[in-house]
Amino acid sequence: MIGVVPWAVLLAMAVVPAPAAGPRVILSTWLGGPGADALTSAIVMFDGVSLVGGTVAVDQLKLLQPPRSSGGSGDGAIVRISPAENGILAIGRFMGPVADLDIDADGSNYITGAFGTTRINVRGQLVWTNNIGDKDSRIAAGPGGGAFVIAGNKLIPVNSRGHAEEAWDIPGAYLNDVAWDPQTRRVFVTGFENKKGHKESVQVAFVSAYEANGKQAWKAYGWSGVEVDDEGLMAATRGYRLAMGPIDGKLYLAGESAGGNSIWARQSQDLKAKADLAKGDRYQQASNTAANPITFIARLDAMTGKSEGGTMLLGRLPDDKASTMRPRALAVDGDGQVYIGGTAASGAPISEGAFGGRSEGGAFFVIFDAFFKRIYATTLCDGQTNAIAVAPSYVVVVGEGKSGLVTERPLQAQPSGDTDGWVVMLMRTGRMVPFLALPPPAKPPVAPAPAPGPAAPAPGKPAG
Repeated sequence: MIGVVPWAVLLAMAVVPAPAAGPRVILSTWLGGPGADALTSAIVMFDGVSLVGGTVAVDQLKLLQPPRSSGGSGDGAIVRISPAENGILAIGRFMGPVADLDIDADGSNYITGAFGTTRINVRGQLVWTNNIGDKDSRIAAGPGGGAFVIAGNKLIPVNSRGHAEEAWDIPGAYLNDVAWDPQTRRVFVTGFENKKGHKESVQVAFVSAYEANGKQAWKAYGWSGVEVDDEGLMAATRGYRLAMGPIDGKLYLAGESAGGNSIWARQSQDLKAKADLAKGDRYQQASNTAANPITFIARLDAMTGKSEGGTMLLGRLPDDKASTMRPRALAVDGDGQVYIGGTAASGAPISEGAFGGRSEGGAFFVIFDAFFKRIYATTLCDGQTNAIAVAPSYVVVVGEGKSGLVTERPLQAQPSGDTDGWVVMLMRTGRMVPFLALPPPAKPPVAPAPAPGPAAPAPGKPAG
């Protein structure tokens, strides 16, 4: 689950109206060494500093002075990046890849991976650590300084002392992400189940909500294979990422289907009723798809699981056949804009003048407004987008790749190994101005004025 500091706290920093415009890239850089590196997760701290996590097997990264590296050993890393200073503040090392990060209302960081799960408070002090986690684990900051961790395909509550409680029973399910809502005090999970239709098997996506005590509150999608078969909706579906809307309190889902003839065409809790999806242009209509994996985005009522809009997202080849777009990152901002990323084949939508814009496909990044109208789309490099985090003034996008990244004020200008991690930071656009001045002035102004510019762009937990 990708976390962002509470929106009410950040909103107070920047509330001046500004004209809408396309996002401006303020940093684009590789991060990696000679081996196989990747960035899997990202969060934004109260002070605007970004934390990106994953595998970064290189010790030559230049730190801002004075250096504040936390030391440690291992190729797993959390890198603290200051967009205002355009540099790395610190690197924390772990004995294995960092799989996911989250942040709570107090600014504590929650870190998980094959090395276990750790909570570090806003002052950088270790609060607790345990051995719960794996290379694909996902985490959501929970109540009272605890957390919810998906590891070994189990949902494991962790209490405020870092002790694991009994795993919740979610039979037959493959779990891909978890989110916690402090308002409803519910935890949400998504994934898929293997179901049997009349003759054939089918993967059926689901979203489930649980009270803090483990009692199920509701379930969305997740019908039986026979029910799905009766409706002729046998395209396989999977739920991949969840994100909570920081202002609207809605639950957002990024899912995937193997073609367009799927349960995503129906209301989340009524298989007979058609879903109210934003049609948009041909990149948002699930037609002429064959069995290509395509993306689905939905907004759900966190109290009931009822669907409240959504859309499809897919590429188009020159002959108008659909091409693949698979979601792996999701975030939502205070204006209800939805940010989604993943990996795409050629033919993904690209906005005019967008940064990057590889026609060959690769790591995609797309922004929708609150009505699921696509307002920005690009493909950043040849790999995959793994996580997105949103601050009032900028968006952090991270992933992995081998080539094709256009760099801007880079911390590492060229890839250096098998695969490398990468970071792209974009100024937000919309109704708020940045609270950071980027780039910083050579001399501090005597009477600083509000920084000019826009502010509005994913949901998640680091997915995998």
